[in-house]
Amino acid sequence: MKATVKLAQIGNSKGIRLSKGLLQRYQIHDSVEIETTPDSIILRPLRNDKLDWASTYKEMAGAGEDWSEWDHVVSEGCNDLD
Repeated sequence: MKATVKLAQIGNSKGIRLSKGLLQRYQIHDSVEIETTPDSIILRPLRNDKLDWASTYKEMAGAGEDWSEWDHVVSEGCNDLD
């Protein structure tokens, strides 16, 4: 998609306005990431991709992985590596 927008005066700076549709489509709430290249400015939604223990646990529990082999590692003395 290409579009042309006018710059808006914001104090001593200038800015652009993003339509409600674009904000919803790309899930932009309060901030965007800006990347500059020699010939362009790229705006990306700011994502929080950090892992947390609760969501990691839910994902692992939902995967139904079998960790029973881990018990063999402990019984083979790997827990004594201090």
